[in-house]
Amino acid sequence: MTMAHVTTPQLGALHEVLRTEAVGTAFQPIVQLDNGMVRGYEALARFERDHFANPAEAFAAATTAGFGVELEQLAIRRALLRLNDLPAGAWLSLNASVEALLAPATVAMLLAHAHRGLAVEVTEHVPVRDYGALGEVLDRLRAAGILIAVDDAGAGFASLSHILQLRPDIIKLDIGLTRDIDTDPVRIALTRALVTFADSVGALLIAEGIETYAEHEQLRSLGVRHGQGYYIAKPGALPSHHIEPLL
Repeated sequence: MTMAHVTTPQLGALHEVLRTEAVGTAFQPIVQLDNGMVRGYEALARFERDHFANPAEAFAAATTAGFGVELEQLAIRRALLRLNDLPAGAWLSLNASVEALLAPATVAMLLAHAHRGLAVEVTEHVPVRDYGALGEVLDRLRAAGILIAVDDAGAGFASLSHILQLRPDIIKLDIGLTRDIDTDPVRIALTRALVTFADSVGALLIAEGIETYAEHEQLRSLGVRHGQGYYIAKPGALPSHHIEPLL
């Protein structure tokens, strides 16, 4: 995507969103598959429909226009405002690109809330050019008690090599692996291998995108202990007395 693909309305919407901080947050539970106990919530940015059709469009346009890190920081900041509304013992999982994590302001914001129970899901839209620099940042976050997660394992650039470089505390299985896992022997075999790998290195394995009972039960039978997805709960408001209207 080049600058030419950012339309004038999109650019105007980006400026308006950043100026007014018009980013809402939806929360999707991460649960234990055996009993449904909520272990954490993934924070997902939401935007006015007349600004962007979906969050992916908003972040893609922002990145192309040179505001990607700024928009990510705003989304993280908005999510952190809800920390007091989290149920006791649940962690808050935040998405951050490699580019955002290499920005000192992002690191400072995360470290300021490290004592509250955070996980950072490292999203990777392009290959990492400098694992050394990224590793130093992640070491600082991990030392402060923040969990490090690799998002979309099994898809895109989130390869096993990427996992080995980052040594994550959490590995999140991509929806591409979860979908139809109850009927696909290849997906079953790969997930079984990742369960063994995660257990061997002491990482928590979370299946994303669970949409059916059959997928849920197959993942449980393979030893995947945690998951999230529409079958369990759609992203929405936190179960709290203080509810922030979603945009």
